[in-house]
Amino acid sequence: MYDLIIRNARIADGLGSPLADGDLAVQNGRVAVIGQVQGKAESIVDAKGYVLAPGVVDLHTHYDAQLTWDSTASPSGALGVTTVIIGNCGFGVAPAPADQRDSIIANLAEVEGMSLESLRAGIDTSYESFSEYLDLLRRKGVYPNVACLASHSVMRTAVMGDAGSERPSTPEELEAIVGLLREAMDAGAIGLASSSNENHRGAGGIPIASRLATDEEFRTLAGVLKDYDHGVFMATFGEKHSIPFLEELCSITGKPGFYAAHFYYVHQPERARNIMNMAADARRRGIPVYTQGSCQPLSLTFTLDKAYILKAMESWPATEDHDELRNIFMDSSFRDAFREVLKKKDSQHLFYGRWDWVPIAAVGLKKNENLVGRTVAEIAEERGKDPFDTFLEIGLEENFATKFSFYILNMDEDGVAEIIANDGTLISLSDAGAHNALLCDAGYAMHLFGHWARDKGLFDLPTAIRKVTSDPANTYGIVDRGVLKSGSWADMILFDPDKIHITKMSRHYDLPAGGERLLRKAPGLHGTWVNGVQVFDGSDYVDVSPPGQVLTEFNNSLPALGMRQRLAAE
Repeated sequence: MYDLIIRNARIADGLGSPLADGDLAVQNGRVAVIGQVQGKAESIVDAKGYVLAPGVVDLHTHYDAQLTWDSTASPSGALGVTTVIIGNCGFGVAPAPADQRDSIIANLAEVEGMSLESLRAGIDTSYESFSEYLDLLRRKGVYPNVACLASHSVMRTAVMGDAGSERPSTPEELEAIVGLLREAMDAGAIGLASSSNENHRGAGGIPIASRLATDEEFRTLAGVLKDYDHGVFMATFGEKHSIPFLEELCSITGKPGFYAAHFYYVHQPERARNIMNMAADARRRGIPVYTQGSCQPLSLTFTLDKAYILKAMESWPATEDHDELRNIFMDSSFRDAFREVLKKKDSQHLFYGRWDWVPIAAVGLKKNENLVGRTVAEIAEERGKDPFDTFLEIGLEENFATKFSFYILNMDEDGVAEIIANDGTLISLSDAGAHNALLCDAGYAMHLFGHWARDKGLFDLPTAIRKVTSDPANTYGIVDRGVLKSGSWADMILFDPDKIHITKMSRHYDLPAGGERLLRKAPGLHGTWVNGVQVFDGSDYVDVSPPGQVLTEFNNSLPALGMRQRLAAE
């Protein structure tokens, strides 16, 4: 008697092998038999010839706060994800000493584009240390499996307070930060995450704390990871650091390092290729350096008072007060100054005045409904006005209710294809749980299967599945996940490869305190299982006891499966 049998499936093993017709049986959360399964089960599912594949392993999420009030980690499970990594970029919620908790939450809200009101209303603060935070997740239960990175900026703030965003650490402070990292690793952190990206700002526009760390502090923390038998280094870098510095850190740790974010910049067409080639060169010399890339165009949706991308640019006001902003935006000297900023070839900028890539996503006034879906450039040309003036005037007319979308990166599909076809690029960067009212990229794997594999033919389907299942699991040392074989954990998705895709974003107000977020669906996805328990039935989440595990045991010396063999031959 099995717990579950799924019959009549086309089974993908997650390793890139051809699909195989057959059945799959689950017992005690693990795959028991694959092939022609005889016997009975508590539950039997007819797959109807759809593809049964390992669940997606999402390496780059920010569910740290949300998981304390939402065990489902919505919307990831409804988009095929069964394992999530949190704490990315060095931003998280633990450790959180009582006297620094407000700063940690406020910084997270700003840098990850979250509603501070929703965070304050929703987050469960019945913990202080990293280990207590993991215990909290275990008590509440989680639908996906969850692995947590130790967060560099959070640890700096926990030790140094606001000074962490103002100066380097003293030797005594660094010793205390090292102590927090050791505590996190002892509790089961999957590794360390940090950022030196110049666009990462905390509450009030201050630099996030890890940006003030010296290179020697980074090396010291890498030295801590060296003392453990696991421990990846996830680094979000900008102009200050790149692949060579991550390679140096990996040489210290002896463990894999992951560079983010690996996007295609239209205004810097060689940038993505150079990053990819530097990482490949490091791997050829035996240093396991990988990148995290995206298979989707990066778009951010926002209102004029919360212009996340523009806030990082010179002369854009930091305030969100409507009266102050109205006065600034009506001032012609501000408009002229910002037009000059847009002309500068600053590699830190993500927006260069491509108003033809700025459509209107939603409006607040009924009379403006005809503007939805049209770009600012189109509207400006029709009105005979400057696009930047038009952008501001629409937002002001609607009293900051207009939702604009910025398409800023990964807009050239040939450039994106080169990045994601490389096996040293781990397809991820969903940012799920963050930028809730700005984007929803959690369905990247469904887009990969539908757009890139089926429609564009960049990969065959087994290869596309491998790139978001066993490849990320193996490089991060996540044992017995990302594959379907006898003895592996039964993290699975069932989907129709002819129909799988992601929808456009829709607005919802279901975060704590009525906070807004954008969501997508994945038509063609018929089910998601975590450790053998169905959590999504193709329409909605299933009301079950949360089946996910808080993962704390990893192996960065996994056998050389397909990916490592391919990388060795680069």
